[in-house]
Amino acid sequence: MRPVSRQDFFRAGRQGASTALALSFALLALTGCKLVDQKTFNPQAGVPPKPYVPPAPPAAPPAPPLIELVAGTPEDEWKTQVQDIAHRALARKPEALFVVRCLVPPGPPVPPPAGTQGSNAQAAVPTALITLASGDGHAVMQALMDAGVPQAQVEMTAMPDSTVTKPTVRVYVR
Repeated sequence: MRPVSRQDFFRAGRQGASTALALSFALLALTGCKLVDQKTFNPQAGVPPKPYVPPAPPAAPPAPPLIELVAGTPEDEWKTQVQDIAHRALARKPEALFVVRCLVPPGPPVPPPAGTQGSNAQAAVPTALITLASGDGHAVMQALMDAGVPQAQVEMTAMPDSTVTKPTVRVYVR
């Protein structure tokens, strides 16, 4: 092998440097260009699909009441109909449970009675609920029991309800 002179070494270095410089310019020019690929024509290409999940179907509407009476309706207008409906319900299902619900529209909160402490005072029960339950609610329960429904199969609840505009008694059968 022949020894390389200094001149040959630098001459080869200059040629290599110019080649390297040309190559770096070519690489620099290529980095400025956007290569054509599948995303050029479709930006969603390669993205995994997202399946459509439909929302849950709406819940079934609540069961309608068997009987619905507006408070204050005279007893002779509804008593025979309530008893007839009770006879029919018992004929279909002898162990049926009759739920009497006394509902009043919600009102402003009732202030605690005078002379009671704020933290020790119990919440006052609205008088409209007491009046409805002891009046029309009790009368409907009595009409059901007069129709032959055992007392153990009649249940009564009283509560405010935003779906009613007037005090109402509803009877549900389970």
